[in-house]
Amino acid sequence: MCPPDHEKPALETVRGIPCVSLGPDLIGGGHPPLFWPDIDVYFQRDLNQAFRLIDKIAEAGGRYLKGAVLHRESLCLKNAGRVSYYDKSKNEAVSEPFENVIARHVVPLESLRKVMNHARDTGLNVVLSVYDTEGLAFAKAVGALAVKIPSSNITHKALIDAVAESELPMVIDTGRSKFREIERAVGWARQKGAGARLVIQHSPPGPPAHASRFHLRMMPYMSEVFSCPVGLSDHHSGLAMLSLAVALGASVVEKGLVVDDAQTDIDVAHALPVSRLREALTILDESWCALGESIRPDAEAPASPVDRMCIIARRGIAEGEVITWDALDFAFPPVGIGAEEIDSLLGARAIVPISCGESIKWADISVAESGDV
Repeated sequence: MCPPDHEKPALETVRGIPCVSLGPDLIGGGHPPLFWPDIDVYFQRDLNQAFRLIDKIAEAGGRYLKGAVLHRESLCLKNAGRVSYYDKSKNEAVSEPFENVIARHVVPLESLRKVMNHARDTGLNVVLSVYDTEGLAFAKAVGALAVKIPSSNITHKALIDAVAESELPMVIDTGRSKFREIERAVGWARQKGAGARLVIQHSPPGPPAHASRFHLRMMPYMSEVFSCPVGLSDHHSGLAMLSLAVALGASVVEKGLVVDDAQTDIDVAHALPVSRLREALTILDESWCALGESIRPDAEAPASPVDRMCIIARRGIAEGEVITWDALDFAFPPVGIGAEEIDSLLGARAIVPISCGESIKWADISVAESGDV
C-alpha cells in the first residue's frame, strides 16, 4: 500500500479545485481516490445477505458502504412502462414492467436502518443515494457522510435543492444526461449553497455498451469546468476501468457489489462479485501509487547504475598525447570518467600512458593543457 497521509489540512485547493471534506477523508486534490462498494438495494429485503456483504467489505479492507434509500413503491406509478436491462447469463437484453422492478427493490426504512446500523458497528462510513426528502432525513438520521442524487433524479430540482440545503457533502450522478442538464443541476446545487461540498460522478452506460461510449475524458473536463472533484460510477462489467479512472483523476470510484451467485436483475450485469472486492481495492491502491510524483525524486535514482557507460581508450594513448575522437570508446560500467563528460575529455592531454581498453580517469589527463582537436 502507499504510505498514508499523516497530516491532512481541513480543506485545500489544487489548481483552483477545492477538496471536499468527507468525515475522516478529503476528496480530490492530491488525496487517494475513495472506493465506494455499492450494495444499493440489490439484496431485496434479504437483510442477512446485506449483512454478509457488509462483513465482506470490512474483511477486504474497505472503509465505505454505499447504499440507497428506496423505501416506498409509490415512487413509481402503475403502468409506468417497461425497462430493459442486460442479462449476462443469456447475453441479451430482457425487459419487465418498471413498477415490478421498483417493488422488488423497495426496502422499508426500519429494515434499512438495521443494515446501516450493522455497517456502523462494522466500522464502515456510509454514503446513501436518496429519492425523496424522507430518504434524505433518514440518511441524516443514520449518520451518512454524504448524500447522492442518482442519475435518474438529475432533473429533480426540489430534491437537489433539499440535499444542497442539508449541509451534507453532495454527489450528483450524471448518467444518461445531456451536458446542459449537468450544468443546470450543478447550478441548482450551488444556488442552495452546496459549492464547497459538491462532487460530480461521471456515469458511463452499462453493458453491453461499447467502450467508445464511456467518454472517460469527461472526468477531468468536468472537474475543470465545474471546479469540483469528479468521480466515476463504474458500470463496466469488469475491473478494467478502475486504473483508467485513477489515471484520469477520479477522486471517488463507485461500483455495485453483489453476492457471487446473484440472480439476473437490473444493474447486476455490471456489479462486482463480492469475491473480487479485494482485487478491486488492490488495483485502485496500486494505480494510485503508480501515479507517483510529477518529477521522480532524485533520491530514488541510483548514484551510479551499472548499466551506464564510461569512456575508455579505443587504442593505446601515449603520455602527452592530445585526446581525440579516434582514441575513445565507451563501455559498461561507469568507472572512471562517465560518458556524460565527453566534451571535457576531447582536447585534454594524457599525462600518463593509457592502455587500449582501459577506462580513462581524471587523474590520467590534464584539461588545463589542451591542444587542437
